[in-house]
Order: sequence, then C-alpha cells, then structure tokens
Amino acid sequence: MPRQVVPIFVIVMTLLFAAIAYVEFFPTETQRLREVARMKASPSQIYARMLVRYDKPPVYEEEWSMQDVEGVSTYQYRIRSYDGKQITITAPPHEVYDVSFFWGKLDQDGVWQLVNRPPRGDTHATYTVYVKQIIDFKHGERTITFTDPHYWATTAGRQYTIDLSKSKPGDLLKMQSTQLADPHYQTVVDDFLTFGPPQFRAKVADVQARVREGK
Repeated sequence: MPRQVVPIFVIVMTLLFAAIAYVEFFPTETQRLREVARMKASPSQIYARMLVRYDKPPVYEEEWSMQDVEGVSTYQYRIRSYDGKQITITAPPHEVYDVSFFWGKLDQDGVWQLVNRPPRGDTHATYTVYVKQIIDFKHGERTITFTDPHYWATTAGRQYTIDLSKSKPGDLLKMQSTQLADPHYQTVVDDFLTFGPPQFRAKVADVQARVREGK
C-alpha cells in the first residue's frame, strides 16, 4: 500500500467511527440531558399538618406543621391554651431534618388511605390531618378528620350493609360487612407525635408540660 494512502485511510476510519458514535450515542445523551433539565424545572413541594383540638381546658389546640419546598425543609409546633397563651417552636437553625423522609413514612403508613370518621371512642380531642404534594407536576391533596385514633385503629368493629333492591326474602340475613378498624389512624398520629430531632421533641415536651400545668 502506498505510503500516502495510509493517512487517508486513518482519516476515513476515524470519521466513520465518529459518525457511528454520533448516531448511536448522541440521541440518548440528548434525551438524558433533557430529562435532567425537566426534573430540575419540575416543582417539588410537600406539606403535612396535624391539628389536635381539645374540648376542655387547659390545652385548646396543638399543631404540627412541616413542609419541604424545592429541597428546603422547615417545620414547627404550636400550642395554644384556653386562656389565650400561645407558644410556637420552629426548627432549630443549626439542625437539619429531612421532611421528605417524614413524608415518605407518612405515605408508607397509609395516610392517603384514611377517610373522615364520625366522633367515636374518646371524643375529647378531634384530629385533623392535612397532606399536600406537588411532585413532577403531579398534585395530590386531602384533609381527614377523626377522633380517638386508638379506637379507630383497634376497636371500631365492622359495618354491615344490605342492598334491598337485590335481596330476596331469604337473603336478608346475608349482609355485606366492611372492617372499620384500621391501624393506620394510630400510626399516622404517632408519626406526627414523634417527628423531629431530639432537641425539637424535647422543647415540644417542655412547652406541653408547662401549658398543661398552667405555667
């Protein structure tokens, strides 16, 4: 092979391999970069709140509220007494606690499966749980109200229904039943009650004791 042909052959093969690499990898890499850009541009917001309202003194209401907006977590606890005293504890500035991790636990523990329940069991306190998420342009939001999470978690019993339009005289005793007891009520409440780093929980326990003792 003549000496001058070798460089031309190398150049041709280099261009050929470059063209093949472009066709094979460039579309995939471009798609990946577009996906990364889309993820960065997509909103990421999660909110969770539990309000407990009491029908007798000394505590009127307690509220735990958490949010994570674009990766920045904030949270606070607020307690208010019947005599008008209110104390709010916010996240310690030097403490980092991942609200998104807490949100994942709420999701896993069935917060989206809870439904409103009528006053049953110990009705001196009413629980209202609120959750909202905006993740990757998908939105979800709900508010659930119930009393006595222990009752609804363990002793709610069963609910029986009869569809008279489809029943025959001999079928009236064949009723459909639904299990009302759902452990998720207690689990979700416990998630809120145990939320936060030790320093935050210690401050919450301190103000709870002070308000209940009337200090």
